[in-house]
Amino acid sequence: MDGPTLKDRFTALDTLALVREIRALTRARVDKAFDLPGGGWSLLLKVPGVGKRELRMVPGHYAALAEEAGEHADDLTPLAKDLRRLLSGAVITGARDPKSERYLELELVRGGETSYTLGLEFFGAGNLVIAQGATIAAVARPRAWAHRVLRPGADYQRPPERTDPWSMDPEELAEELRRSHSDLASTLAARLALGGPVAEEILARAGGPPPGAPSEIAHRLHAIIAGLIAEVADPPRGYLYERGEEVVDATPYSSRRWEGDPGVRETELPRFSDAALRFFPTLLPRGPAPPKTPEELERSNLERQRERQIEAVRELEETARRLVGQGQSILTHFEEVDRQLVALRSSAGTSDTVEISLEGRSVPVLVHESPRASAQALFEEAKTAQAKLAGARAALATTEARLAHPRATPSAPRPSKKEAAQGPEFWFERFRWFISSDRVVVVAGRDAGSNDRVVRRHLREGDIYLHADLHGASSVVVKCPGPVQGAIPERTIEEAGRWAVAFSKAWRAGLASATAFWVSADQVSKTPATGEFVARGSWVVHGTKHYLKDLPLELALGTITYEGRERWTVAPESAVCLLGTARFLLTPGDERERAEREAELSRETGLSRSRLQGLLPAGGLTLRRA
Repeated sequence: MDGPTLKDRFTALDTLALVREIRALTRARVDKAFDLPGGGWSLLLKVPGVGKRELRMVPGHYAALAEEAGEHADDLTPLAKDLRRLLSGAVITGARDPKSERYLELELVRGGETSYTLGLEFFGAGNLVIAQGATIAAVARPRAWAHRVLRPGADYQRPPERTDPWSMDPEELAEELRRSHSDLASTLAARLALGGPVAEEILARAGGPPPGAPSEIAHRLHAIIAGLIAEVADPPRGYLYERGEEVVDATPYSSRRWEGDPGVRETELPRFSDAALRFFPTLLPRGPAPPKTPEELERSNLERQRERQIEAVRELEETARRLVGQGQSILTHFEEVDRQLVALRSSAGTSDTVEISLEGRSVPVLVHESPRASAQALFEEAKTAQAKLAGARAALATTEARLAHPRATPSAPRPSKKEAAQGPEFWFERFRWFISSDRVVVVAGRDAGSNDRVVRRHLREGDIYLHADLHGASSVVVKCPGPVQGAIPERTIEEAGRWAVAFSKAWRAGLASATAFWVSADQVSKTPATGEFVARGSWVVHGTKHYLKDLPLELALGTITYEGRERWTVAPESAVCLLGTARFLLTPGDERERAEREAELSRETGLSRSRLQGLLPAGGLTLRRA
């Protein structure tokens, strides 16, 4: 898109500006709570020596302090009643520094005893949470994740914090730049979680992406970031940007990113909230919205997907950092942990895992193992989280790329009812299958029973047996094309390896790559070593294995023509493109979004959800048009 990115919600700097405005209100007391007509809630405040102020809160968008009470909905929603019941008469005693987060957190006390916390999310779909003490008393949208639950009765937890780019020193900033494989704007916006508008502001102040090595760029950016924060005054002034009659932005600093647009004029206002109240309400829908074009719908879906992916990255970063910190604490205090474990083992009824306190943090330890084993278990969990994090970052990068370079959506051919109703026409369609670039049939089991059948019935002399180097993966048989064509080509073996790791646990774990191995047919049997047992669906491999390392987890969904018949298939992109047309490229993604991705594919391809589930690997999906 030409020109600056249009802001659609609070940035971290906007949140900081509002926090400073609220702190300036000495002993502001909540009088009443209301619903806002267009959505959201407000708290009517009484401020000694000042009068009334209204804190307007629209989760997922903005909040601001109005000097006059506005319109209110006639009837109170359940949440407005909860706000009024819990907070009426409470005094705002503090506003937490948001750092680089888009999260407003207020501390309140009622009656001099009961403490409350109000948390307002400006990221994603947004949320409003009220906690009494350490327990959630009311929430706008109940949600649950692996490490955070938002529902009444649950423990109050802030959103997981990411690395704070505002407090990074130049070397830490340089290290983040070295790790990134994206352009500087995307790195600042997504990897450092600054968001598009703030990233563009930093680059505008730098005169464009600075040249030089990461350390040189980092020093330049560090100085700009420090200057930008310093401009958010205490209390902050507001800056409004208008093009004709249209309001296009509001900031708590004089913005440089609009300087290239001669039609935009800047107006300085006494308070940031004055600018925010002029701009952000214009972004909210008024009445029925006109129907969106397919391109607008796709972009809207991608933007929501990006917000969810940023949140997933945030949570995984926090999880990995917490687990590593806990493991390092155990090793740092090895002797102290060992003494505590000796005492715990002598206590009757002690469970296998307990929580102990180290360096002010709660750390789980294995009672009947050594401290080193407890630390190692935490490091292994951290590795799993980091592997998922790599997949989540890759998915986010793909989404960012699709938003930056949208392409027209080609209409996919829909199969006829006759074709959809047909059963398997080739023997291999009873299993997982694909046709390689060399027109070689590759088949695999779908479960333990078909793993047994595919090897017993179809592994013959000249074929090869292939398996992802992970427990529980499918048995893959690569059929020899026959004596006329000769041995199985190396290209086919590599494609089969990539296909095998994609249909293993590596996909659901969100790994970027994995390893597979292959052996000849005569190296595979059901004969175990003495004293061992071979489970159903498993096979024993004898002799030397030929390993295929660092195989990327990426597949293509498309149509191929085999023996004059068109078939939908999921296979390595090279195989699909040589024999037909690839429609989508697939990589691991957020499993919580699986249903949305299936629905999207179903609309685009005309395939039913059940048919897609039979073609696709288990786990989350990230889609990219081929």
